[in-house]
Amino acid sequence: MPGAAHDDDTLGRLVGEASVVRDAFEQLPMVLTALDGPDHRLAAMNAAYRAFTGRSDVIGVAYREAFPEMAGQLHEMLDRVYATGEPETGKGWRGRVDLGARGIQEVFADVTVVPRRAGDGTVNGLLVIATDATDRLAEGQPAADTERGNPADREIVADLQEALLPTALPVLPRARIAARYLAAGQEQSAGGDWFDAIPLADGSVALAVGDVVGHGLAASAAMGQLRAVLAELLAAEADLERILARTDAFATRTPALRAATLALAVLDPAAGTLRYTTCGHPPPLVIGTGGAARFLEGTGTGPLGTRSPPVLATGALAPGELVLLYSDGLVERPGRTLAEGMAELAVVAADAASRTLTAGAAPTAAERVCQLTVERLTRIGHADDITTLAAQRLADPVPALHLELTSEKASLTTARDAFAEWLGRVGAAADDWEALHLAVVEIFTNAIEHAYPPGEPGIIEFEATLGDDGNVECRVTDHGTWRRPDPSDADRGHGLMVAGHVVDTLLVSHPPPEAGVSPGTQGTIVALRHRLRRPALLAAVHHHSQAAGHPAGPPFTVDTSIGESGTARALVRGPVDITTADELARRLLAVSRGGTVPLVADLTGVTQLASAGVRALYAVSGQLSAHEQDLTLITAPGSAARVVLDLVRLAPVAGEDPAPSGRS
Repeated sequence: MPGAAHDDDTLGRLVGEASVVRDAFEQLPMVLTALDGPDHRLAAMNAAYRAFTGRSDVIGVAYREAFPEMAGQLHEMLDRVYATGEPETGKGWRGRVDLGARGIQEVFADVTVVPRRAGDGTVNGLLVIATDATDRLAEGQPAADTERGNPADREIVADLQEALLPTALPVLPRARIAARYLAAGQEQSAGGDWFDAIPLADGSVALAVGDVVGHGLAASAAMGQLRAVLAELLAAEADLERILARTDAFATRTPALRAATLALAVLDPAAGTLRYTTCGHPPPLVIGTGGAARFLEGTGTGPLGTRSPPVLATGALAPGELVLLYSDGLVERPGRTLAEGMAELAVVAADAASRTLTAGAAPTAAERVCQLTVERLTRIGHADDITTLAAQRLADPVPALHLELTSEKASLTTARDAFAEWLGRVGAAADDWEALHLAVVEIFTNAIEHAYPPGEPGIIEFEATLGDDGNVECRVTDHGTWRRPDPSDADRGHGLMVAGHVVDTLLVSHPPPEAGVSPGTQGTIVALRHRLRRPALLAAVHHHSQAAGHPAGPPFTVDTSIGESGTARALVRGPVDITTADELARRLLAVSRGGTVPLVADLTGVTQLASAGVRALYAVSGQLSAHEQDLTLITAPGSAARVVLDLVRLAPVAGEDPAPSGRS
């Protein structure tokens, strides 16, 4: 029987020779380790375990010391199994391991922990059995996501969620906001959980998480109604008590919304004040800068539409603290009381907020809390929707950017680099980063080239601010003379057109002129405005490409060659702007023998194509046309270069190389 004592001879006859057993243990394909005692010291580990973890020097070391990155995950399971003697299984544990020549990588595993027993039946150790799940979870998707329904059903649910829930969250100067939504365990049962984050006119932000009773299309439609009504009231009203009263009245009149729960918190990031209500909903969780977590007091209000008028309470966030709103599906699980579920949430969320950044983990505390609480607390499955929404009050808001530079080409590089660094600090996602960066380069280039007479450089001022409403506002000011673009010059005047296309609004204005002076002769102000958004993670929808900031791009280079067919070829990388456009034109004309042979220019490596680059390409295209030769430009679909070329309709553009490259 398990746990029975045997002498060595008897055990040898039952199990086999020790050397054979040890050899079999070493060669088992499953990841396996044995732990001793209440501190879980590693007593044995097979080759698969060593390969999976990248560790071979931890025999005799306590598990917490050997694998500190598993805090908030496996450590707690080890303690529970040792204390209760009951096996447990978790799916999708995340770890970060050093794999030597392959570098530090993030891995996932499905883990089962079973007790080891002494002869008297008491627990004296543990067995940890793991299966590598990294390939299955390569995109960072929780295990529960991969096991529900067929692909067609998942796609339908994902489309429904994306239509009804906000797919983007505001980027604010004094708060970092993140959200995560995971659909119910039944694919056909799209649920009624929802969330929203809405900047308000007074600089505060409203955070809401709610749950409409039921599942299916009816619950989802009712959820969409409630979210839309509350968003409209928050935008139109300043009185939070009146907003809640009207929301409750709407739920009372709408049968599908009766007994819907709601947690609404309005955070003033500047003052740190928090006004909130919990209408039948679990209370918000606040995580301090030192890792301590505390639940706010519930307001004692019943669900919406149940004749229990909403009640407001107040709280506060210190700089750096984070508030988490969540749905009850995250804390209500079989075999656990609500109090136990909330206590576990507090531990996991606090660990996620304060843990050292690891490969694949989100870059901000708000994103980590939303991601990891859902990931860790749903490993054994979940029957209800799961929603998290977090907001962290920033200790040091990013200040406005202000530059005064001379109208020389070298100033563009200074402005571009400073603006790129500033956009990274405010947390701009990749799409917004590219749009704003492109627009500012165009506007600044326009001022360098046209504001002042040749050889008489003047001052260009550049300002960038992130408003409390989530809008970036940029102003480029010169004190020279405005020259209107010449409509007859086909290869000029694209800069403002491109800039105006990629941002929300762009306005050109001039200081009021003195009497008798023509408008635009005393300076020009170009102002642009663009709302920043960051993606919310919805079910199986992945947004890894939307990471904040933008990696440093490659330097400008042009590699040229002549193919076997006699076609000239050029591979262009890096930014093409006023500082590099002349060199681009020279290199392209040189390889095409002054335009006498056809030219294929590969621009897939171009990180930015400014109007100066467009002019250079127009010049090269004109030279080739004069010799009846073709210019073909290769760009990646959806790239910044493709957007610009589509706008200016410069030349035939291919999504892939139409002929063998012939490059060296």
